[in-house]
Amino acid sequence: MTMSASRTIVAGRYEVDLGHPLGTGGMATVYRGRDLRARRTVAIKMLRPEYQSDPESRRRFRQEARLMAFVSHPNLVTVYDLHEESTGSWVVMEYVPGENLKKLIERHGPLPPEEVLPLLEQISGALSHLHGRNLVHLDIKPQNLIVTPDASVKLIDFGLAQPPGPRQEMVGGTAFGTVAYLAPEQASGEPVDAATDVYALGCVVYELLTGQPPFRAPEGPEHKRQLIQAHLEQLPVAPSTVRSELGLPSWVDDVLGWALAKSRRDRYHDVATFARMFRLGIEGEVLPESQRTSALPASAPSTGQTTWRAPRIVLRRRPVEKYDDDNLADDADEAQAGPPRRPIRAAWRMGGRVARRTLPIRGALWRLVLIFALGNALLGIVLIVRDGPAALVERFLSVAPGATTEVTVDSLNLRTGPGVDYDVVQALESGDDVDVTGLSESADGERWWPVEVQTEAGVVRGWVWGEGLRPNEWTGRLSWMQGIVERGQRIRDDVQDMLGDLRTVGPLGHVLRPWS
Repeated sequence: MTMSASRTIVAGRYEVDLGHPLGTGGMATVYRGRDLRARRTVAIKMLRPEYQSDPESRRRFRQEARLMAFVSHPNLVTVYDLHEESTGSWVVMEYVPGENLKKLIERHGPLPPEEVLPLLEQISGALSHLHGRNLVHLDIKPQNLIVTPDASVKLIDFGLAQPPGPRQEMVGGTAFGTVAYLAPEQASGEPVDAATDVYALGCVVYELLTGQPPFRAPEGPEHKRQLIQAHLEQLPVAPSTVRSELGLPSWVDDVLGWALAKSRRDRYHDVATFARMFRLGIEGEVLPESQRTSALPASAPSTGQTTWRAPRIVLRRRPVEKYDDDNLADDADEAQAGPPRRPIRAAWRMGGRVARRTLPIRGALWRLVLIFALGNALLGIVLIVRDGPAALVERFLSVAPGATTEVTVDSLNLRTGPGVDYDVVQALESGDDVDVTGLSESADGERWWPVEVQTEAGVVRGWVWGEGLRPNEWTGRLSWMQGIVERGQRIRDDVQDMLGDLRTVGPLGHVLRPWS
């Protein structure tokens, strides 16, 4: 790393302006920079000086870069590179223009539900992608959500991201996170999972709708402790009440009430359901307040005790399915009998009803199964007789050695070796053609392929992440059929060898004839 006034050159290619940081988090500071090779603006995240000498902090910093190097989603910031040396650790990321949601709220005030919905759905998509990769973000807050000039949202800062586990990983003995958006289980050191992000996202949506987070406490030495205690023990004031002048619809209370439930088991199990219920509320699919069985109370109890009932969302009913007279009689008998005393008896009775109602079609289904089985067997025999055992094949989609394929993601790094620890040779863009030159290798739990790229300066060789390449369609035998083919070939070879041996036997040679 070289220094010149407030400007720094990192890894010989990234120019950083240390005099104008973009933002500072719990462990790192983000600066605006320039990739001198790719000629693009980047964001460069540097571990703060007080954490540089801590091996655990540097490990978490590396882990963040490695985790995000394998994640690609339109609403997630892209990580380009990781560079470490004795004077610092740096993560090079996509630069996202725009302002974060915190500044947006401060500048515009609360947003109506119709404007919150597209933001919620984009954030939900990003988190669903993370959760699908077995990661929990654990730091969802307005400051980590950037709104670009084209109204898209980017989720940034993955310093706390980790797989779901028994508890949040510690940094220097401390569980980091922003207390205003901290889920109860995260604050108390209990297991964390996707529902932890649901709670934090609920806090963000609450703030977008009301202009303030669910809980507030006066600044001072007790600020964090009071906020944590509120997340653990209190329920927030219902959104439609805390800012009654905004005229928020009452369904908002129910939808957010589920997201902000104290127990993980009582929340939405995934962020996609949260976003879907919010959309249903806007589209009028939630019953009016007069027809609901329960709702959030108007305000939090003054004692701070959690005495509110859990919200319950009821959707409009679909038309009742019509039954014939026999089915209605069955239902009437069961209604007169009253509720079953045991769940097992109820399940047994339900199974009997299903069996009686499906009896006419079971015979037809079994006949169809038999016809398909015989048809498949006949087709296999025809293929073997006509083309031999090798005719039974299946088509696969996979990156194939020796094939030419194309890059499917933007800024796919071509590295000197398999894994994010190797230096970046150049950044490939979506649509670039590459030639796969050999077999893949596994690194960091992912597949990496050796490729070569034609450039104006000549052929450039390196390794790329397999998920960034378009798979080729190729034909390969089914695994079980491959065994049949190989055994058939071995039997054929053995028979031919045996015949060759027999033909060389003197007295019998004139009797035996080779098979044609």
